Amino acid sequence: MKIREVIENVDRVKPNAFEFADKVRWLNEVEGMVQTDVLLLAPVEIITYGSGDGERELLVAPPHDKLYEAYLVAKIDFANGEYKKYNNTMAAFNQAMTEFTRWFADTYRPADRRGYGNWRQWQ
Repeated sequence: MKIREVIENVDRVKPNAFEFADKVRWLNEVEGMVQTDVLLLAPVEIITYGSGDGERELLVAPPHDKLYEAYLVAKIDFANGEYKKYNNTMAAFNQAMTEFTRWFADTYRPADRRGYGNWRQWQ
Protein backbone atom coordinates (compact mmCIF):
# COMPACT_ATOMS: atom_id res chain seq x y z
CA MET A 1 0.00 0.00 0.00
CA LYS A 2 1.24 3.48 -0.79
CA ILE A 3 1.72 6.15 1.86
CA ARG A 4 -0.88 8.35 0.18
CA GLU A 5 -3.44 5.52 0.19
CA VAL A 6 -3.05 4.86 3.91
CA ILE A 7 -3.43 8.54 4.73
CA GLU A 8 -6.45 8.94 2.45
CA ASN A 9 -8.13 5.89 4.01
CA VAL A 10 -7.54 7.21 7.51
CA ASP A 11 -8.78 10.69 6.61
CA ARG A 12 -11.99 9.16 5.22
CA VAL A 13 -12.79 7.14 8.35
CA LYS A 14 -11.27 9.52 10.91
CA PRO A 15 -11.59 13.15 9.76
CA ASN A 16 -8.84 15.22 11.36
CA ALA A 17 -6.92 18.46 11.12
CA PHE A 18 -3.41 16.98 11.03
CA GLU A 19 -1.09 17.69 8.13
CA PHE A 20 0.10 15.10 5.64
CA ALA A 21 3.63 15.58 7.00
CA ASP A 22 2.46 14.71 10.54
CA LYS A 23 0.96 11.46 9.30
CA VAL A 24 4.10 10.58 7.32
CA ARG A 25 6.14 11.15 10.48
CA TRP A 26 3.83 8.74 12.35
CA LEU A 27 4.14 6.19 9.54
CA ASN A 28 7.90 6.45 9.92
CA GLU A 29 7.46 5.35 13.54
CA VAL A 30 5.64 2.21 12.39
CA GLU A 31 8.15 1.52 9.61
CA GLY A 32 10.94 1.89 12.18
CA MET A 33 9.27 -0.73 14.39
CA VAL A 34 8.84 -3.07 11.43
CA GLN A 35 12.42 -2.64 10.32
CA THR A 36 14.10 -2.96 13.72
CA ASP A 37 11.75 -5.27 15.64
CA VAL A 38 10.64 -7.59 12.83
CA LEU A 39 13.19 -7.40 10.01
CA LEU A 40 15.98 -7.00 12.60
CA LEU A 41 17.76 -4.33 10.62
CA ALA A 42 20.46 -2.17 12.14
CA PRO A 43 19.55 1.48 12.74
CA VAL A 44 21.82 2.57 9.89
CA GLU A 45 19.70 0.52 7.46
CA ILE A 46 16.38 2.14 8.38
CA ILE A 47 14.31 3.63 5.56
CA THR A 48 12.37 6.81 6.34
CA TYR A 49 9.96 8.84 4.25
CA GLY A 50 9.32 12.54 3.72
CA SER A 51 6.13 14.40 2.87
CA GLY A 52 7.01 14.16 -0.84
CA ASP A 53 6.99 10.35 -0.73
CA GLY A 54 3.23 9.80 -0.99
CA GLU A 55 3.59 7.38 -3.90
CA ARG A 56 6.13 5.15 -2.14
CA GLU A 57 5.07 1.66 -1.14
CA LEU A 58 5.17 0.83 2.56
CA LEU A 59 6.99 -2.32 3.61
CA VAL A 60 4.12 -4.40 4.99
CA ALA A 61 1.82 -5.86 2.34
CA PRO A 62 -1.76 -7.13 2.64
CA PRO A 63 -3.25 -8.68 4.64
CA HIS A 64 -0.98 -7.28 7.34
CA ASP A 65 -0.91 -3.66 6.13
CA LYS A 66 -3.91 -2.86 8.36
CA LEU A 67 -1.38 -2.05 11.07
CA TYR A 68 -0.61 1.29 9.37
CA GLU A 69 -4.17 2.61 9.50
CA ALA A 70 -4.64 1.40 13.08
CA TYR A 71 -1.47 3.21 14.16
CA LEU A 72 -2.42 6.48 12.45
CA VAL A 73 -5.91 6.43 13.98
CA ALA A 74 -4.36 5.76 17.40
CA LYS A 75 -1.94 8.69 17.02
CA ILE A 76 -4.79 10.97 15.96
CA ASP A 77 -6.85 9.87 18.97
CA PHE A 78 -3.92 10.47 21.31
CA ALA A 79 -3.10 13.88 19.83
CA ASN A 80 -6.76 14.88 20.18
CA GLY A 81 -6.80 13.84 23.84
CA GLU A 82 -9.29 11.03 23.16
CA TYR A 83 -7.55 8.58 25.46
CA LYS A 84 -10.29 5.91 25.64
CA LYS A 85 -10.40 5.78 21.84
CA TYR A 86 -6.61 5.77 21.79
CA ASN A 87 -6.50 2.72 24.06
CA ASN A 88 -8.90 0.87 21.76
CA THR A 89 -7.14 1.79 18.54
CA MET A 90 -3.73 1.08 20.02
CA ALA A 91 -4.98 -2.37 21.01
CA ALA A 92 -6.04 -2.90 17.38
CA PHE A 93 -2.58 -1.79 16.22
CA ASN A 94 -0.83 -4.07 18.73
CA GLN A 95 -2.92 -7.03 17.54
CA ALA A 96 -2.14 -6.31 13.89
CA MET A 97 1.56 -5.86 14.63
CA THR A 98 1.65 -9.10 16.62
CA GLU A 99 -0.05 -11.00 13.78
CA PHE A 100 2.42 -9.63 11.25
CA THR A 101 5.43 -10.30 13.50
CA ARG A 102 4.39 -13.92 14.08
CA TRP A 103 3.70 -14.52 10.41
CA PHE A 104 7.00 -12.98 9.34
CA ALA A 105 9.04 -14.82 11.97
CA ASP A 106 7.42 -18.16 11.12
CA THR A 107 7.83 -17.64 7.38
CA TYR A 108 11.27 -16.02 7.07
CA ARG A 109 13.08 -16.74 10.35
CA PRO A 110 14.91 -13.38 10.36
CA ALA A 111 16.90 -14.18 13.51
CA ASP A 112 18.55 -17.08 11.65
CA ARG A 113 18.96 -15.09 8.44
CA ARG A 114 18.01 -18.30 6.59
CA GLY A 115 15.33 -18.34 3.94
CA TYR A 116 15.41 -14.59 4.23
CA GLY A 117 18.23 -13.38 1.99
CA ASN A 118 17.49 -9.96 0.64
CA TRP A 119 14.96 -8.55 3.13
CA ARG A 120 12.95 -6.89 0.36
CA GLN A 121 12.22 -10.21 -1.38
CA TRP A 122 9.28 -10.97 0.92
CA GLN A 123 7.20 -8.02 -0.22
